[in-house]
Amino acid sequence: MMRPQFSQTDISQELLRLRYLKRDPAGNIVETPGQMYMRVAQTMARVERQHNEPEEAIRQLADVFYQLMSEGKFLPNSPTLMNAGRADGSLSACFVLPIKDSIEEIFETVKNTAIIQKAGGGTGFSFDKLRPTGDIITSSGGTSSGPISFWRILDETTNAIQQGAHRRGANIGMMSIIHPDILKFMHAKQDTAAFNNFNISVKITDAFMDTLRRSPDALHIVVNPRTQRAYAIPKTVDVHAYGVRDLVPAYGDKSECYSVQDIWQMIIVNAHATGEPGICYIDRINEHNPTPQLGTINATNPCGEQPLLDYEACNLGSLNISKFVRSDGSDLDWQNLAEAATHAIRFLDNVIDANSWPIPEIREASLGSRKIGLGVMGFADALVLLGIRYNSNQAIKFAGQLSQFIRNKAHCASQQLAQQRGCFPNWQGSIWDTEHRVSMRNATCTTIAPTGSISIIAQCSSGIEPIYSLAFKRRTPDSTEFKQVHPLVERLGSEQGWINEKTWSMLASGTEIRNIRRIPPKIADLLVTAHEIAPEWHVRVQAAFQSSIDNAVSKTVNLPDAAPVEDVGRVFQLAYDLGCKGVTVYRDRSRKNQVLSTLRGFESGSNTGLEPGTRV
Repeated sequence: MMRPQFSQTDISQELLRLRYLKRDPAGNIVETPGQMYMRVAQTMARVERQHNEPEEAIRQLADVFYQLMSEGKFLPNSPTLMNAGRADGSLSACFVLPIKDSIEEIFETVKNTAIIQKAGGGTGFSFDKLRPTGDIITSSGGTSSGPISFWRILDETTNAIQQGAHRRGANIGMMSIIHPDILKFMHAKQDTAAFNNFNISVKITDAFMDTLRRSPDALHIVVNPRTQRAYAIPKTVDVHAYGVRDLVPAYGDKSECYSVQDIWQMIIVNAHATGEPGICYIDRINEHNPTPQLGTINATNPCGEQPLLDYEACNLGSLNISKFVRSDGSDLDWQNLAEAATHAIRFLDNVIDANSWPIPEIREASLGSRKIGLGVMGFADALVLLGIRYNSNQAIKFAGQLSQFIRNKAHCASQQLAQQRGCFPNWQGSIWDTEHRVSMRNATCTTIAPTGSISIIAQCSSGIEPIYSLAFKRRTPDSTEFKQVHPLVERLGSEQGWINEKTWSMLASGTEIRNIRRIPPKIADLLVTAHEIAPEWHVRVQAAFQSSIDNAVSKTVNLPDAAPVEDVGRVFQLAYDLGCKGVTVYRDRSRKNQVLSTLRGFESGSNTGLEPGTRV
């Protein structure tokens, strides 16, 4: 059969060409994908010399790393693929920088942001420590312009930096629900042209959620981080332009001020409108902080799956679960998966020592805790191959089993490395010392990342997301558009003989798969897509994974464009009730110029989708 003009192979190769393969000074590509994998594998294996491993063992390990990557069973995060083996190559994707309340410290953060993003990293920020708009500046006698103005400087900094000539920076801005400027923050991205380099999340405390449950009409109290004075927010304020002097002291007349329920509903309405803000359950994150003796976690990486202390970085990688399904579809090859997970942990730990750190503070914090995050991709594809619908109790059970299995293997591997190489330097006082009493090489071992780019390279579904669409258009970093049929559909159709030109055309036109006669009903029933799945199933899958993940989970709850506002509220509440550390919703057609879109949407002139885990 003649291959149609749209295929996964096209975009995976184009993405490698545009962003990953090594170039000479003239910009010419000078390596193949196989050579790229070998470059990365050898760089990570050479770290073993620091631990006095013999050269033959190092060569064998390089071969193992190469096979895992070239076969699509495991891939590290993009900066590692791009920069390993290159001079001064930064291999980390995730960073958190503090923003403290002085001009000198704010612009030190701006400088560090530029350095990180030039090296290829994404950054997370918390604006909690910045004094509110209109607050007094004692040194000058003036008043503060507030967190939003300094946020805008960070956004423009990212806009000006082209990361390593490969990609622009991604950021997340976070603010506590009790900061006086919280209304300005949560409304800032309702202008969809503003802050395009940032996702935003509101940090919600357990106390807020408890009050919402017990006394939703109670007044919402905010606190000035400089003075610790408490205020209520009058409903008469301009949510885009108010200052601290417009607020009502907590002990004054608080009639006609916003309640806890009002603030909660405001978050829900905004998220329904544009997908912003997301929610971060910050107390739950700190409940699982592995190094509480070092301080409190205030922010995460740009997609929310990696909580980090100030100046920490983390290296991520993902196992492609669809590659471990037995050929008869009866089960996973758990032994093969265990071996891959063990090697992946060793790989990620070696990344830390092979890394080039952008600033000294990040080097010190990252080497002190040696955080890594092994996750999964191809989960939805694996379910199809196993004959399991994504929206089923069987899928939830499998997700919990898989997450627990990978966590256990990852922890065992980290313990073995600790016996060989020593614990992470900040082990004493960590939960591994005080609670678990076990040696660990890494403060954290597991994370579920969105895997937007590496899942394209591996030709599988992203992260733990359902299949987005059976046929869609995707934009590459240089704005080239590719038509695609989901790679698993292509594979199964070729193997089972039901793909032909008419089938391709029907998929491309958006025909429901159950209305394409050549596709067996059993297969059609399994190929359930993101918008066909009720929101609660999205959340239940996320929660099943989160129950056994050290860090957090990146997951987008996709909603159809007609979904009512109430659906968002139910998602946020269910995520909290089931133990998630955060949650993001995205309602179809609520934003323009998106990375991932259904073909039907393109042909009708609208953009109708968002790449999972991506909101900027």
